[in-house]
Amino acid sequence: MRMKLFFTIAITLALFVSNVSSQEVLVDMPQQQGYVGIPLRLVVVYKNVTTDNEPSMPAIDGFTITKRGGTETSSQTTFINGKVTSSSTSKHTFFLTPQRLGELTIPALTFIADGKAFQSSERVIRVIETPTSGALKAEITGTNGDVYLGQPVDLTLRIFIEQYVDKALNIELDANNMFSTLRANSTFGVFTEALQDGRAQVQQVRGTTTEGIPATFFVYEVQATAWPETTGSLFLDPVSIVSEYPLSLAQRRSTGFFGGDSLFIDQSQLIIALPEVPAITVLTPPEQGRPDWYTGAVGSFTFRVAAQPTEVNVGEPITLTMRITDTSSGPVNLDYLSAPSLDRVPALTQSFKVPDKPLGGTVQGRTKTFTTTIRARKAGVTEIPALPMSSFNPTAEQFETMWTNPIPITVHAVDTVTASDLIGGTPSQTEHSTEHQTEVAGGILANYIGDDLLLSQTTEWSPSLLASIALPPFACSCLAFGIFIRKQSRSEVAVTKYKRRKAIKTIRTLATSGNANQAQQVAKALRALDSESSSNAELTKLLQRCDASQFGGAKDITLAQDANEFVESYA
Repeated sequence: MRMKLFFTIAITLALFVSNVSSQEVLVDMPQQQGYVGIPLRLVVVYKNVTTDNEPSMPAIDGFTITKRGGTETSSQTTFINGKVTSSSTSKHTFFLTPQRLGELTIPALTFIADGKAFQSSERVIRVIETPTSGALKAEITGTNGDVYLGQPVDLTLRIFIEQYVDKALNIELDANNMFSTLRANSTFGVFTEALQDGRAQVQQVRGTTTEGIPATFFVYEVQATAWPETTGSLFLDPVSIVSEYPLSLAQRRSTGFFGGDSLFIDQSQLIIALPEVPAITVLTPPEQGRPDWYTGAVGSFTFRVAAQPTEVNVGEPITLTMRITDTSSGPVNLDYLSAPSLDRVPALTQSFKVPDKPLGGTVQGRTKTFTTTIRARKAGVTEIPALPMSSFNPTAEQFETMWTNPIPITVHAVDTVTASDLIGGTPSQTEHSTEHQTEVAGGILANYIGDDLLLSQTTEWSPSLLASIALPPFACSCLAFGIFIRKQSRSEVAVTKYKRRKAIKTIRTLATSGNANQAQQVAKALRALDSESSSNAELTKLLQRCDASQFGGAKDITLAQDANEFVESYA
């Protein structure tokens, strides 16, 4: 017994240690050489860390440090030989930009995760002068200045590469060959996805080098759109373009049956272009003139609302479907678009109960759809009033509001049910017919004839005979009764009966005591009655009165008493 307990504890400790040791904090920075002014990427990787604290980077001599917004996360679950293993990873990216030449030291960094300290190793970066040349240039143009939160930032990257001509071999490299000279460690920031998708355009132009010599350039142009997530200065990932620009070409004769020559770059020069990102400030729409129901939309939109159903009783739900379509030109991003706050529209809230929670929507193309439910507070309401949707026009720098047309509806009052209605009429009497029977002459013995009627049929009874005859049926009866009781206690019928008894008891209690949530509790208890009552007209009217009291605000002082009268007759 002790040995078994020892092994159990040992296995438990081993599993615990395994889970603890699976937590890691790693620093990914493969570069050993950098250039003045060229950002170096440093990624802090959290593995199986449960805390949400983001790592921070201390000041490091010789570097300026910026952090990319957001976090890259991933998770994985594996199932091997009946064992489930889960892992999660989060990556936090920093950019360290060298400010001077020489060997710069990145000290051992300490990160706290899940209450434990993890330390990286020290590393030395050799920083050299940035190689530049007139053969490679880059610029970023587009949105410049201030934008409002919700507006897109349109940017264009142009890369100028001088066409290389080898006069000795009389060979000119084309646009594809010149673009292939860009090294893999080039960073394109927000333009990365567009380049990977092949959305770059190229044209050939004539110009002059920095020395004033006429030359042919290939201009590679790619466009991208950024969507600010916070106000303040917009930070975009830096762009640095590195090229192994050819200085001479050579031919290599291929061996084999077909032979032939292949061309390769014999000598090259490392050059770098660093385009500046325009300074952009992200603003919040002003407070002055902002409508109460405004939720942050910026741009030009259309607003449509549909209601279903349009004929209801007091307190019954009406579904509103709101569709907001972006009518501005250019790309759209509706992920951050919110529905207007209808609970702040007085014309609607005075006659309807309106939810005050934010709504989630679905995006299809340039349209985002939201759904919500409202409930009429009183009978006689004839329409859903005109509803507003406001947006901020960044060109005119003012708010614009669109109003829908009113939607006609019909709201009925809830019928009041009296105690006599709940009890109902007297069940009809059923007439019983009497069946006449004919007596057989001579009684039951008239069926038997013969001398054997004179023989004695008496059996000698003994205690053992009585026990042997009575015991098996008695045991079987007990067993069958036990099984029956067990099945009945677990059957749906038994559960339903229990719920009904509990519901009736609840309503009896509510009829004699006041409760702020009386209508809600009465409705819950009435719905707990069995399925046969779902078609009962009196029960339906009671539930409608509960909805009217709960959602429409109508006071119904006799609701609990009438419900009690109903369940008494129903029981």
